[in-house]
Amino acid sequence: MAETSQIFRLTAEEIAEFSPMLQDFECQFWYPMGESREFRIEHPSLYTDFFSSMGDAYCFVALREEEVVGVLSSVIRTLVAPNGKTSQVAYVADVKITKDLQGSTLLYRLARTAILWLRPQITSAYSVVMDGTAVTPKQYTGRVGVPQFSWVGRVHLLSFSTTTNFPWMSRITEHPLNVSSAESGIEPRRTSTAVPTWASMNPLLRAQEGPVWLVDQQTNACALLEDTRRAKKLYDRQHAEYRYAHLTYLSYADPEHIVRLIPHACTRSHSSGFTHLFVTVPDTHLAAVQSHLEDIEHNAFSASIYGVSLSEDFPFLVHSSEI
Repeated sequence: MAETSQIFRLTAEEIAEFSPMLQDFECQFWYPMGESREFRIEHPSLYTDFFSSMGDAYCFVALREEEVVGVLSSVIRTLVAPNGKTSQVAYVADVKITKDLQGSTLLYRLARTAILWLRPQITSAYSVVMDGTAVTPKQYTGRVGVPQFSWVGRVHLLSFSTTTNFPWMSRITEHPLNVSSAESGIEPRRTSTAVPTWASMNPLLRAQEGPVWLVDQQTNACALLEDTRRAKKLYDRQHAEYRYAHLTYLSYADPEHIVRLIPHACTRSHSSGFTHLFVTVPDTHLAAVQSHLEDIEHNAFSASIYGVSLSEDFPFLVHSSEI
């Protein structure tokens, strides 16, 4: 039956008429959040707004008799190396195939269509999936025309209740994100210049609350406190929304400095109606961070990164608000 479907590449400007069909289509898909919880995704605005917040967004849609049966979203992102050199990286995301066509050739056809179109414009590509997801990029890449995506690394999403009582507080200053800084992707302060950064990102497209930079006055560690509720919401099996804020784009000299930002981020998020806060920590820094959280109640979820032609420090470029 996969042979009867047609695949269309839609830009952010062309997606509007398909958005209602895509919203109905995505309701059938559930993703793991740890071992005991699941979530589904809803894009309440234009389907591509969430992806447009990261770069040039495109949606590859498979239609069968006016019905959406498959989706693969992609973003062409600009990566800035420490020496200032830029490169184009494709983020392959939001891969979904309707249940009756899972196991058919449609998944491969979608991936091949997207990669062949993206390939002349990019130098590398990546995808991120929550650990426990049944299908990973390794299963639909590596065939004719589609380069093999390999496991690159892992990030951990630490989840805190925004009502958590912390035994420490830090002196934090706030700097609201403005349009010019959103377009450039430059943090208010950089504590490390050894890691590449994303350019042309605009969290304002995905956030319902105004994103704000938090800066620790003692260590100069900083991070962006944001949400995705304008462009992406998560729901549980009882149809209740997971109201998560995200602490992203962290910049720090020592991984233990991350914990100094969390109490202020939780307090501010709680005042805005968020019940939990996600903090993304690369696998290599997890032990250092959790050693300071032994007496603090929190949950940890993990996500794996797959890709081609990626550097070993790529996990530092993956954030919970963009998974």
